[in-house]
Amino acid sequence: MLFIMAIAVGISGYFTLSDSVEEQSRLQQQSMSPAFDLITEELVKPLHTAQVIANTQTLRNLMSADTIDDSALLALVKRMSMDYNMTFFVASENSRTQYNSNGTTLALKEGDVEWYFRVKEQPLNVAAALGNRQDVHIYFDVKVFNDQGQFLGFIGVGKRLKTFLDAFDRYKDSFGYDFVFVDNKQDIVLASDPKLLANGKRILQVKQLPWFQALTPKQQALPSLNNIIVKTPDYTSLIAQIDIKVLRWKMYILTPLSSRKDASTEAFTSHTSFLVLIIFLIFVVAHLVIRFFERETAKKHQLDPLTQLHNRAHIQWRFDKIVRANQEASVIMVDADNFKKVNDTYGHNIGDKVLIKIAQLLQSELREYDAIARWGGEEFVILLPSTKLEEARIIAQRTCSMIASHPLSVDNIDMFISASFGVTYSPTPRSLERLIKVADDALYEAKHAGKSCVRVHES
Repeated sequence: MLFIMAIAVGISGYFTLSDSVEEQSRLQQQSMSPAFDLITEELVKPLHTAQVIANTQTLRNLMSADTIDDSALLALVKRMSMDYNMTFFVASENSRTQYNSNGTTLALKEGDVEWYFRVKEQPLNVAAALGNRQDVHIYFDVKVFNDQGQFLGFIGVGKRLKTFLDAFDRYKDSFGYDFVFVDNKQDIVLASDPKLLANGKRILQVKQLPWFQALTPKQQALPSLNNIIVKTPDYTSLIAQIDIKVLRWKMYILTPLSSRKDASTEAFTSHTSFLVLIIFLIFVVAHLVIRFFERETAKKHQLDPLTQLHNRAHIQWRFDKIVRANQEASVIMVDADNFKKVNDTYGHNIGDKVLIKIAQLLQSELREYDAIARWGGEEFVILLPSTKLEEARIIAQRTCSMIASHPLSVDNIDMFISASFGVTYSPTPRSLERLIKVADDALYEAKHAGKSCVRVHES
């Protein structure tokens, strides 16, 4: 579709512009994709990240607990900050505390933290605002709800204004466009000109800009400033406007116009309008696609709340990728031995902590591209892409021996736990259910062979 759009722009430029204007059209055509990439990378991606995390069961469980686990929330936002290279925070309604990825907390008191109580009452589930006067950030705040629709608080993602400024500089150097992003209060929240950015002391409004003041009162009152040429003593620019509805923002693109004949200017204006329309359509489609994949990603990447391993849905998703790539694969079923005795002797709380330790030991023996999930109870499934049977058996045997020889210390209780392993392999896997069944049969054999051992069945 992008290719067809690019051809349409090229044909339009060929018939409507002179040789010099054709060159300008070609440059504009080349800038269309980077403009969309810029918006996606700097705005849509942080917002999408916050929306996906807001729908994860791990975050919901932590935020809906009667007694909030402060250390767990701090660890979560710190890990997300490292994974995504952005600033994160969680604002909890239950504890009325904000947990920041730098390890600090902030009490959410009315009168002291104005944004929380203001955004909480807004009907929209997404908000964007400036914050942190010492090092100004833009924060995307997404409301978090439990399955019953009860408000739990916010997950927030922040990016430094300097990050946006550097990205705009690179774009402006290549294509010459200026960007101005304005919120629903007409405050300038982002701009390619660093003099327009908030600096911790003041926030400019769009009505203070020379090009806006050069508009007539009738033009200033228009809901859209698309295709308006504005002249100031220093420059002449074409204004294009894109509405970012999910944030209630407007983005103005200012294109400098050099002196030219009236006919050329009209053709250039028409061509630029077409370009802006394409960018707008792409943005709308991208937003819808992102919302779709947001729901799919939330399903595929939910974690087991106890062990923090992936769940069955993720293993199925990874297996489907193996099938599409026509790769061989091995599957290992793991079951902790005599686990009922642990629960009966020490209680389920200790048993849960033992499961966490076992999950960590299993994960430590895997390669970067392997996948592991908690299958249920004390059972785990390991998916080994592009791995033959003998290699899988060696991995299982090494892990089995390591667990059996590794003393576990849980709440000052020292114990040795073993596990049994069932291994299977298929050169051209087609059914995850079939591989799991064969691996489970091998696991059953390992259990009856005395436990703490490995048995292999070929699929």
